[in-house]
Formats: sequence, C-alpha cells, structure tokens
Amino acid sequence: MEKTSRYPYNPVMNITLTPDQEAWLRAEIAEGHFATPQDAISHAINEAKRAALWDTLNASITRGGVNSADDVRRAVADRISTVS
Repeated sequence: MEKTSRYPYNPVMNITLTPDQEAWLRAEIAEGHFATPQDAISHAINEAKRAALWDTLNASITRGGVNSADDVRRAVADRISTVS
C-alpha cells in the first residue's frame, strides 16, 4: 500500500539539506516514521512552533504570568516569523 502525505497543501519549494540531514531524512522515511519528506518538514516546523510557544509561556511564568492569551499569541506569531 502506497503511503501518502496527510498534508494536501503542496506548494513547490526547494530546500537544501546537508548530507547528514538527507541521510537522516531518508532513514526516517525508510523506517516509516514519515511518509514523505514533506511530512518530515511539516513535523519539524510544528516542533519549532511548539518550542516557541513553550519559550513564551515559560518567560511569562518567570515574570509572574502577567501575559494575556493575546500577548502570548502575538509573541508566538512574532517568534515563528523569525524562525521561518
């Protein structure tokens, strides 16, 4: 049975991987962790977004939790825009 991506959005974008990154990606696909390179990239982007959110939430907690939900959303959106 052919594996298909769970992400229907398919714009064309070229990226360059280091040989080590490409080897890791091929191994992950071969082991069934990802169906396609696009799935792996989507996973990596989602992990970066999640990490940015945790950083923002932890900073808020450190400051006494004074941020509103909108503050957190704005900070996460700002952080994500610098990651991409």
